[in-house]
Amino acid sequence: MPALRIAIPLLLSLHVGLPVLAQPPPEPWEPGVRHLQLSPHAVGELPELRLSPGLALTVVFDSPVRSQRQGGMEVEERGRFRLVSLDEEGRVLTLVLAPGQVPDKPLRLTVHFADGAVPSSAAFHLVAHPARAETHVQVYRQPRSAEVCCEQADAERERAQRCMVELERTRAEATARGPAGLIGLRSVGLLDKEGVRTKGLDVMTLTHAPANALRPWEATAFRSAAPKRQEGERRVRMAVLLRLEGPGAEDWKAEGAQLASQAGVGRHVTVWQSPANEPGVTEVMVETELTQEQAQGRFTLKLWDASGTRTVTLGGITFP
Repeated sequence: MPALRIAIPLLLSLHVGLPVLAQPPPEPWEPGVRHLQLSPHAVGELPELRLSPGLALTVVFDSPVRSQRQGGMEVEERGRFRLVSLDEEGRVLTLVLAPGQVPDKPLRLTVHFADGAVPSSAAFHLVAHPARAETHVQVYRQPRSAEVCCEQADAERERAQRCMVELERTRAEATARGPAGLIGLRSVGLLDKEGVRTKGLDVMTLTHAPANALRPWEATAFRSAAPKRQEGERRVRMAVLLRLEGPGAEDWKAEGAQLASQAGVGRHVTVWQSPANEPGVTEVMVETELTQEQAQGRFTLKLWDASGTRTVTLGGITFP
């Protein structure tokens, strides 16, 4: 199969440090709550709230917002949303973009507070992306208590610690890479006598999102046969090679990807795209790392371009 002859050297290059054409964007969202402080004299750019189609964004206010019957909330292009809901106390706002709705510009959200204090209203930009989003934002109109500030400081310290751990892991992997090729794969514990396992996927059995910009012509799944130990866990590398077709496929550029199942979301997803595409066809390879437990079951792969408007979502992906 031509794709397999191309895929094996590509998979090797991802493991042993040869250049790749694209690096992943940040994680779809940071865990935890984002804290946002309003200013009574705010000027300049509006604060952004990031959301994705089908994923609920919850905004919690420390001061009640007027009810929707009293005109307490205005959402630009309301028809794009599956749900815009404010609870009875006027403190919890839930927003859900309808599937396939990724506006090409920020949408304005304005809320009006019920007590008439300053600021009497607040405006935000709703920025949509197919995958990069947040799920919970806490908005403070009044000065925050020392307890809340401490909680936020703890969250930032935890995030910094995660970044430091990941930096050390990356440095250790770079140091351990050693030689290239098959020897390099063996040196980092990703190759044993079983080699790299491959599995051809029947594209007819994969689930396709209606809004997909391209359709799969051929799909192959890869999995490192030798799990490596890291921080007490046995982890494996997994990859998917796709040949996608459709109008303008040769000009479509994958900006980022997410590979997820019910057991977990692959972190540090790497995207490679062939620089030599035929008319109407492009080849994309996505790689990530998961624990052996997380690597089981069916996965959903989501790809998006720089604009976030031309996406490819495929479900039912399994690995050997």
